[in-house]
Amino acid sequence: MVVIIAVVAAGRGRGKTSLVESITGRLSSRYRVWTVKHVSDSFDTREKDTWRHLKAGAEGSIALGAGSLVVLRSEIDESVERALKEVPAGADLVLVEGFKESVLPKILLAQSTDEAEEQLERTSNVFAISGSLADLHADKSVKGVPILGSDSVTDVVSGMVQDDQVKKLPGVDCKKCGYPSCKDMANAILKGESLLKDCRTLKISDVMLIVDGKPVYLSEFPKSVVRNVVLGLVNSLKGFDAKKTGKITLELRT
Repeated sequence: MVVIIAVVAAGRGRGKTSLVESITGRLSSRYRVWTVKHVSDSFDTREKDTWRHLKAGAEGSIALGAGSLVVLRSEIDESVERALKEVPAGADLVLVEGFKESVLPKILLAQSTDEAEEQLERTSNVFAISGSLADLHADKSVKGVPILGSDSVTDVVSGMVQDDQVKKLPGVDCKKCGYPSCKDMANAILKGESLLKDCRTLKISDVMLIVDGKPVYLSEFPKSVVRNVVLGLVNSLKGFDAKKTGKITLELRT
């Protein structure tokens, strides 16, 4: 069990952060130390308290307050790929600000066509150009990349999310969503009439098959076979009762 200790004082300027720094600095080489800090306005920036906690050696620091919770970690790998590992499962869209050198699909903001041309020489995988340039040149293009206003570029992004959601449909045609087939639900998603979260197979599936990190959704018969075999195996083991087990994970390595 983790040891949790609060450092408190009658008001500001009493040295709470300094003491946290001192304890963290002395113990972080032996233990995994995290800190939690309440903030009144917004999470702390460089040289502020949570940053000082990290500099002292904390593995991570949590800033809580102002209607938000921010987790800061000590991290050597500053790549966007490392950051994306923290995105929770089930997210539909992640908007990354910056990381121009990455291979991610990009929206380029520019003030002039000359600036856009210059940046396109340095930036890969740009699918749209926006920003103040779009105020004068909307629906035109630079080197084949369309210039779009904010509404139009939002529509493009929405379409990308819809296409991605269609690809995630299980393809088992269970009809639990109210549509005759996954294809019909896909058409509804593309028309903006439905969302992936309306797929009940994805939401309530009690048997999940993961192959090389990719989920494979089963229809009712193979799902019931897998469920019954695994539950029967667990029940046959001494000291285990499948009825009292919340979650069973079986991992096969070939």
